Amino acid sequence: MRSLLLCLCVCGALSAQAPLRIVAVERKGLPPYEAADRIYRLDGGLDRGLRVGHRLTVRRSGEPKPLGHLRVSEVRGAQAEARFEPSEAGYPMKGDMAWRDELAGLPALPVVDSDPMRVPPPPGAVPEAPPREGLLFFLPQRADLSPAGLQKLRAWVAAWGAAGRWTVQVPATKALKPALQKQRAESLQAALRSLGIERATMEGGPRTADGKYDPAWIRHWD
Repeated sequence: MRSLLLCLCVCGALSAQAPLRIVAVERKGLPPYEAADRIYRLDGGLDRGLRVGHRLTVRRSGEPKPLGHLRVSEVRGAQAEARFEPSEAGYPMKGDMAWRDELAGLPALPVVDSDPMRVPPPPGAVPEAPPREGLLFFLPQRADLSPAGLQKLRAWVAAWGAAGRWTVQVPATKALKPALQKQRAESLQAALRSLGIERATMEGGPRTADGKYDPAWIRHWD
């Protein structure tokens, strides 16, 4: 029994270490394109343990040095989007590989109870699973949601379902006036209502994301 559990743990760890492949590169805005204007699509998402904010090292076959890092900005079931943090001249291309910077160690084996007749303890509180997250950006001093932003919201609602708990997180910064912060949150809440989400509470607090525009997050718990 212990051998089987150890084998399963090792297989899970090896799967987590497998690299992700860049399957597409999307350029936004007008040339010349900056690093923040490029969106890199990866061939793994929640199914590979990715979360928004994870950092990946990008390597190209045949080159000794890494090209830089990708920061995950959006995660779906089997796909993720990331933005590039360059460390060398040049940019990743379709087909380059991305490796997680930090990998969790092997999980501990459960203790086998030597007394099978022992009465199990009453079940405790089950910890809440982490939310799904999507990242949006607002133009400076603007509170309206762009067509691309609305399209992202529509895709998230379709993928995650209208049930569960929804929040909108518009981080507070020194440069962001409270009135504009409130307007942006209300804009996101109104867009979610138009997609069938009756209630989405507002979250504040400090939080940052790579990019030249102001970030906001959509968070969903089942």
